Amino acid sequence: MEVKNMKNFVVALLTDYGTKDTYVAEVKAAILKHSTNVVFVDISHEIHPYDILEGAFLLMHAAKTFPPNTIFIAVVDPTVGTEREATVIFTKTGKIFIGPDNGLMFPAAEKEEITDIFKILVEKIPDVSATFHGRDVFAFIAGHIVAGKDFSTYVEAKKKLAQLSIPKPNILHNSAEAVVLHVDRFGNAITNVKGSLPPEWREIDVMIKGIHISRVRKVRTYGEASVGETVIVVGGTGYTELAINQGNAAQRYGIAPGDRIVFLKSHP
Repeated sequence: MEVKNMKNFVVALLTDYGTKDTYVAEVKAAILKHSTNVVFVDISHEIHPYDILEGAFLLMHAAKTFPPNTIFIAVVDPTVGTEREATVIFTKTGKIFIGPDNGLMFPAAEKEEITDIFKILVEKIPDVSATFHGRDVFAFIAGHIVAGKDFSTYVEAKKKLAQLSIPKPNILHNSAEAVVLHVDRFGNAITNVKGSLPPEWREIDVMIKGIHISRVRKVRTYGEASVGETVIVVGGTGYTELAINQGNAAQRYGIAPGDRIVFLKSHP
């Protein structure tokens, strides 16, 4: 089994490895041993350690922007080396996902329309570290694909994937219960509310971590707010954020991914 008719591959990486250590470089080097005809893109290596939901959200958001000849290596893998399976996913759009079968890749791959799923036969790959499948398993398969090599010896077809869904908010007449999916570099708390809160909610009370923030304005862009003002805005992800203009909402309010947040329509 090999993938043909691709002149150049993009390999996009999303991990919780960070950039302090050599892990990311080793994954790339393992691919380059097979072929140097590849463009690497680092989606993020700053996923909170072991946070599969945060990784799944960012992968889903980023994957749609890539061209068809992209291989995604996604590694947020708290159960590496156990019975959890390693997987290759092919999609209708031509994008390929390689990583642990723990739900991390499912939301992104589902949006690209899954066509074929393969279990990686880890035991057939030489010299595999039980704790570093990113380098020894996922990059090994990606390297074969990039180089146009047959990798059928190392995979077998499978029918099902571990599924993970981005949780939906509970939006009622005057309130919305949501969860923080990601905190970006600017301290904006990105929630699972897709799009805007109801347009008639001009000012909103926010409850998070036991803190009550009164009469927060909805704005179209950060610059519409005063410096230091807490606002609600739909950010570049297309999801509602709690933010501070030229400030850090996560630091001010102690927010982290997974935190529950409640929006309440302010009364006059």
